[in-house]
Amino acid sequence: MATSTVLLTGASGLLGTWLGRTAPGDVDVVPVVHSTPLLGAVRVDLRDATATRAAVHQVAPQVILHTAYALDEASIVDATANLAATATDVGTSVVLISTDAVFSGDGRARAESDEPDPVADYGRWKVEAERLVSGGTSGGAVVRLPLIVSLDPLDHVAARIVEAASSGETTPWFTDELRQPARAEDLARALWQIVALDAPARSGTWHLPGPERLSRFQIAQRYVEALDLDPGVASGAMTPPGLTRPRDLHLSADRARAAIRWDPSPVLA
Repeated sequence: MATSTVLLTGASGLLGTWLGRTAPGDVDVVPVVHSTPLLGAVRVDLRDATATRAAVHQVAPQVILHTAYALDEASIVDATANLAATATDVGTSVVLISTDAVFSGDGRARAESDEPDPVADYGRWKVEAERLVSGGTSGGAVVRLPLIVSLDPLDHVAARIVEAASSGETTPWFTDELRQPARAEDLARALWQIVALDAPARSGTWHLPGPERLSRFQIAQRYVEALDLDPGVASGAMTPPGLTRPRDLHLSADRARAAIRWDPSPVLA
């Protein structure tokens, strides 16, 4: 089988790390980072259209797997716009990592075809990015992910709990906010399956939710047990009045189950 070249943005991040670990042998991964040093990586500020264009033209990948993550509009919308525009120029496809937070979290199971209704800026920016990819590149795909769980490296929730345990503090976690967490390794392997599809089969929207709906507090309790920490490091709390957050994010995954046999393992079980 011929080797394909995949430009992997956000290569030094949590998901990028797992994608590097699980990359198939017939894929030549070219990692892209912004500021974190990584051996063999191309350093690019994706908010810079000229720099982004130069990097993509130099690598000439078959697919751009866009996992880069930051909580600001320019890093989400502008960076994606630059990648999508350049992908159209060179005839490559973008696979954009998006989020379940494009939905309001009203508890309804949301299908891939359902219209987004975000309640926070992060979700709104991701919706803009999704539209850039869906409308701008041949074979462009959007993959919406849930909360990502990893103990090596530690994800941000695990790191917060470990830090609290080391300082003897207690961290509060919402008992009335539900998520569908999934293992980083399962997500990475599924993403490579999606990337491997031909452009018509890959294009469009995908959902990769975890197998269980758990409260933030239940998830924290599993981290505590998995890391063998004092149970007192995590406490339950109700969402404060007036705080606008998705309460119950629930994705359906009919397409992924049918096309790539998505069947993730329970997290931290």
